[in-house]
Amino acid sequence: MSWEIIVTILGTILGSQTVTEIVRWFRHKKTDNRIAEAQADASEFTVLRDTVLFLETQLKEKEERFAQQTDLVRKLNSENLKLTSENVMLKTERGLKLCERRNCGQREPQSGY
Repeated sequence: MSWEIIVTILGTILGSQTVTEIVRWFRHKKTDNRIAEAQADASEFTVLRDTVLFLETQLKEKEERFAQQTDLVRKLNSENLKLTSENVMLKTERGLKLCERRNCGQREPQSGY
């Protein structure tokens, strides 16, 4: 075999494969584009879904912390109101028992004033 025949055979084989690949590429161009776009959309939606889940968990944790802090504030406010009312009652009681005269026998506590 001469080199011309070998080159012709190789050229024919390569040329026919190239032509078939070009035809296949033109035939499946839209399908390949749709597949690539679908894969890109799927990866983007996965990232978005993960982001939404992360943000939802963060929001839930913040709401729980807010509820705990609100309960604590309400508890402290009620305790403050209770202590304030007790203070007012004690001051009122003290005012009733307080004697302004010197050496009063009914004075509490006895101070000699």
